[in-house]
Amino acid sequence: MCASIQIPDFLAPDESVREIGAFRLLGVFELVDRFAREFQIDQEIAFTSLLAGFAHSMGAAYEMDSSLGKIRAPFSLLLVTPESDAVWSRAPVRFLVEDFETSMRIFAGLVLPKENKGGPDPEDAPAHPEATRVAKTAEMARSVYADKVSERLVTSSLVAPFLRAPFDHHVLLTNPHPGLGRAMRLLSSGEKIRLEQALSSSTPVRQGPEENSGAVPAFYWQVDRREARRFLGENPWFAGLPFLMLESATPGILTLDPDKGCGGEIQRRCLDLFVARHQTMRRPCVFSAKARPFEVVREFLAVAQNRENESARPSPVAPGRVAQMALRLALLFTVLDEKPEPDQVAAFMGLELAKRLHVRHLKTLATFLPVPPSEVSVTEGLTVWERKIFFRICEQPGLSASELGRTFRRLRKPERDEALTGLLRRGLVGLRDGKLYRKETRGNHLAPDVPLPG
Repeated sequence: MCASIQIPDFLAPDESVREIGAFRLLGVFELVDRFAREFQIDQEIAFTSLLAGFAHSMGAAYEMDSSLGKIRAPFSLLLVTPESDAVWSRAPVRFLVEDFETSMRIFAGLVLPKENKGGPDPEDAPAHPEATRVAKTAEMARSVYADKVSERLVTSSLVAPFLRAPFDHHVLLTNPHPGLGRAMRLLSSGEKIRLEQALSSSTPVRQGPEENSGAVPAFYWQVDRREARRFLGENPWFAGLPFLMLESATPGILTLDPDKGCGGEIQRRCLDLFVARHQTMRRPCVFSAKARPFEVVREFLAVAQNRENESARPSPVAPGRVAQMALRLALLFTVLDEKPEPDQVAAFMGLELAKRLHVRHLKTLATFLPVPPSEVSVTEGLTVWERKIFFRICEQPGLSASELGRTFRRLRKPERDEALTGLLRRGLVGLRDGKLYRKETRGNHLAPDVPLPG
């Protein structure tokens, strides 16, 4: 079943970039083109996958200061592929996932000379310089990946705590070993709520009332078409998160030598970005989105929000999300093209690619969602009780308000009614015959002043 889809007018591309080849103006596109040709995948998929890998390698080394908050490079991507195990999709994050320790040894070798500029004391000169060099390299390597730092940066677990990373607070969630759908089914209600809250707000996963895990999660996942449909059906809240879901129409080819062709270049670029990430030591290079080159993004946001306000039906994608993605991409283009600061090309191309990818995201959602993307439950900004109650209604539809209250140990009636009123006002839940259900269609809309039974 495919849901209907209407693309918002504000996502229309500029006339100058209607074809993907227009992005050849960016230096990174040559690598994108090679990646697409060597693995026989389409260029949009190649572009987004590579940028996701670079973004996670970069972490929080660079950021954009904007009216939409601090924008950092990592973003979440869910690839839907014809094959159940898309080997090509691993290439963009192979540096972080599959060969991290070897990469760290290379990294230690790069950093070591910088740490020893003063040279050793002649009186302490060892009889075997090579042995000392190896020992110091090993010491540096331990400082780089001590305490299982590879698990801190990359994890297939969906359950916090994600241990604190040594450079910044970003962790990459990779494909869970039991499969994405099964891994999500294994989460408790509370674990699901905490993961959703972290993914929707780009904040560390909360463990208790005052405790965070120390890491902000983002994901790079791949599922086949059958699992994608089942996964979204079982987790309808997921589609409301700020992420990109893109479908690859044809399977990529299998490359047995990961370093052959563009693979080695991807690995080198990720290493360079990781080195920069480490060297910042939580002191990122900050650019301002208030600078002149970003006027095009500010104009887009103003126009898109005006159209949203004038429209009778809200668009299935918030303009603010597109603008945030545009800034993220402009940040990536600036760093990857080794520019000292963002320019008009980076800002314009970032916005146009963000619009293009959100169109494809909406079309992919429409293919796999049981409801139209415009009916997706957006859970950003919910209070703690609103979030808990919404998830409980998703898990146990058909509860009355009083039955719902009894499923929580410390939920008082005024808190329950206030949270339900907020969910009703946002259109996330509805009443049918005195029972609470997750809202499926706008035809079920219930005015917020309708009294709650029970």
